[in-house]
Amino acid sequence: MAKKEKIVKKDITSSLVVRPPKKVFFLSLIALLVVGLIYFSAKFFLVVSVNGQLINRLTIIKELEKQGGKKTLDVVILKTLINQEAKKRKVAVSQKDIDAEIQKIEANVTAQGSTLDQLLQQQGMKKSDLIEEIKIQLLVTRMAGSNISVTDKEIDNYLASQKTQPPSGLAQTAPELTRDQAKEAIKQQKLQQKIQTFVADLKAKAKINYFIKY
Repeated sequence: MAKKEKIVKKDITSSLVVRPPKKVFFLSLIALLVVGLIYFSAKFFLVVSVNGQLINRLTIIKELEKQGGKKTLDVVILKTLINQEAKKRKVAVSQKDIDAEIQKIEANVTAQGSTLDQLLQQQGMKKSDLIEEIKIQLLVTRMAGSNISVTDKEIDNYLASQKTQPPSGLAQTAPELTRDQAKEAIKQQKLQQKIQTFVADLKAKAKINYFIKY
């Protein structure tokens, strides 16, 4: 009977030895997390190595800010103001509207013998960037007011002004515009004027505090 109890105790002891201590497990987990953090931090903060010298993202950002910081900041402020105003007025843009605009752009690009992907690559843009630009443009157009009227006299004056302008190319003169084309051109001019006024009004009413001056 005593021999049997001794065997049972030995089995219990051996089973306890197999289990790894909790402290070792947690230390190993922490070590893996630290290694992973270092790896991803390096990829996030470092940009390139030049002859062994590391260049971080902050250096690139500072250089970009010197070159076009003010212009970029103005664009970001403008987009923020437009999105804020659209939210206030409950003006939204659907995916269907965006897709329709993309189709128009693709048609124009294709007619010029190129593709949308090639155009985006030339501009250094992604399709998500284009979608954002389209969304902003549609929002500001709707808020500025797209109901624009064009009179017959304005069309006549526009066509007359086009005839008096010298041709842009020496090889052949551009074909004369139709009244519909002239009307659309005038509408676009008026729309741009309304958008400029709308944006200027947004900026004038906005409370903008600059923490960094470029």
